[in-house]
Amino acid sequence: MSRLRSTPLRLTATLVVVFVLFTLAGYATAYLVTRTSLSREVNAQLEQTVDMLRAIAEPDEIRERIGEIAAGAQPRDLLLRYTEPGKPVLGNLTVPIEASAYRVIGHDAIPRPSSTLADSYLAWQGPVGEGRLTLLVGRDSLNELGETFAKVLLFSLVPALLLVTAIGALVARRARDRVEAIRSALARLTSGHHDARVTISGEVDDDLGQIGVAVNRMAEAQEASMEALRQVSADVAHDLRTPIQRVAVLLDRLDDGSLTDSARGTIAEARAETAHIVATFQSLLQIAQLEGGQARASFTAVDLASLAASLADVYEPAGEESGHRLEARVVDAAMVSGDRTLLGRLIANLIENALRHTPPGRIQLIVEGGPSPVLRVVDDGPGIPEGERSRVLRRLYRMERSRTSEGSGLGLSLVAAIAELHEATLTLEDAAPGLRVSVCFPALSHSVGAGR
Repeated sequence: MSRLRSTPLRLTATLVVVFVLFTLAGYATAYLVTRTSLSREVNAQLEQTVDMLRAIAEPDEIRERIGEIAAGAQPRDLLLRYTEPGKPVLGNLTVPIEASAYRVIGHDAIPRPSSTLADSYLAWQGPVGEGRLTLLVGRDSLNELGETFAKVLLFSLVPALLLVTAIGALVARRARDRVEAIRSALARLTSGHHDARVTISGEVDDDLGQIGVAVNRMAEAQEASMEALRQVSADVAHDLRTPIQRVAVLLDRLDDGSLTDSARGTIAEARAETAHIVATFQSLLQIAQLEGGQARASFTAVDLASLAASLADVYEPAGEESGHRLEARVVDAAMVSGDRTLLGRLIANLIENALRHTPPGRIQLIVEGGPSPVLRVVDDGPGIPEGERSRVLRRLYRMERSRTSEGSGLGLSLVAAIAELHEATLTLEDAAPGLRVSVCFPALSHSVGAGR
């Protein structure tokens, strides 16, 4: 169905339909004009014959002329019958028939063998001289015209239609493939693959080629900008982490036991803030490293179900302490390709995010098996508004309502980076009530070694 929705194919189909309609209209016009002309010739032949006979004054001469016409006429072309009181019937139509003037009759109305007759005749019946004339002019030329045009349509339009359709389909397919290449590159760029490019096949002079070149230029500029931003973030995090760690060491030295309780409390708060800053910079550095993709080289087969069950046991006491009930529903095994430490960090961040930002209640940790395992963390808290769900995945972004709560705004950003590294799909949905975070992993490749 997607192919039927392709713009090039639809345009080609439209052009083929227009071509067929215009060709048929042309043939129909030519047929009608030609048929009208032949019909007029038949009428003229009938009228000329009647006028010629009526123009003869002598009855004997009329009979003589009718005899000559009947003797030289073929039944397919002309039939006539002349009756005069007290005299023999003349003509090649021996049996009388009833026919009004300029009426078309079929050969089945004439009592003669049909093989000698035309398919239809234009009839005229009326007085001529002292007798009555029945005149039938054959219309085979009109019937043959229809057969001729049918053959012309069959042997000219059908091959032309097939040729035009084949050429149009080929051109449309090439255009569709180029459009699909552009769409695929844009989709990959939108999903964060900044190295995606449109494959240029050498045709850059037309509109699709120019669009492909423009997309590649935009992608290169975006990749350079993101790389510069990533490098600046990593450099800042790296350069500031060491001085802050030194501050933590100095604070430890300052707390030598001679300080007052108030001073020691202040130092403890400063130590906590310093540790928070170090953790933030560490997370920024880790996200930068994940976006580089180097960790894929160490991927092994990891049992996501076993890992999730272990982390559920670890966080269950913390959940009880904060009034949360952590429930784990996992399958026996759910094998994925990845880094066990990073996957553990992903699950831990999702659990900690639910513990930190939801009131006491139930938190579900679910692992579903199958070819593409799915990890879900569901809570019954206030959830995240739909307009905020894409923003909370950004670095350091915190919703206004959570500004006073703990956290650095990097938990879900790190989850998104780990999911992207593992080529997993991360979605945030309304759990009605609460938030449902789902991570769908790709099928495990058989070439991946077994994990521990």
